[in-house]
Amino acid sequence: MPAATTTPPKPVDVARLYRLADRVDPDLAVFLVVAASSGARRSGLIALRWSDVDLSNRRVRIDRGIVLGLYGLVENDTKTHSARTVALDPPTIELLEAHRARAATCRAEAALRWDQSNFVLGSTRDGATPWFPDSASRRFHRLCAEAGIAGVRLHGLRHYVATRLLTAGVDLRTVAGRLGHRNAATTLNVYAHLLVDADRDAARRLGDLF
Repeated sequence: MPAATTTPPKPVDVARLYRLADRVDPDLAVFLVVAASSGARRSGLIALRWSDVDLSNRRVRIDRGIVLGLYGLVENDTKTHSARTVALDPPTIELLEAHRARAATCRAEAALRWDQSNFVLGSTRDGATPWFPDSASRRFHRLCAEAGIAGVRLHGLRHYVATRLLTAGVDLRTVAGRLGHRNAATTLNVYAHLLVDADRDAARRLGDLF
């Protein structure tokens, strides 16, 4: 999907959405933060199990995706048929730790078993069943409406990640790996306009030296 067809939210809007979700839908707040820090696709995020999350080393492994098939949810490998490990920042890790503790407490109160194979974002109290893909999108849409933020889709969080990283000068190959693109050429095709703007800024900076 070309970046021009989906508007990435502004950083202030991402923060606003998180604060609202933290009050009204804590699980969605976790989804938002991990999406906005990893750049992962919706399918990869809802497929995350606790066995994929390495809290000690602050990273997450994305090697599967969940989509809606003809007869229900289908868990496959990723869109590009490759796995990747993505580093996460300390605040995101802290949020995941709190989320896991909250989920563990909930399961203990209901006398449900804890298992590393539980989904990070489960639709049932035991975490054995993941979110439906459309459910994540609908929850995000409702959140945006409640926050008064228009024109932003859930997929825009991937563009938010790419935009923030590329305009900050992060190299193309690193951004491609984080987004799960098969090669940097894909990232270049989608976000070439950002690199043009960065190149103009580089020219101005070099000119300032003289």
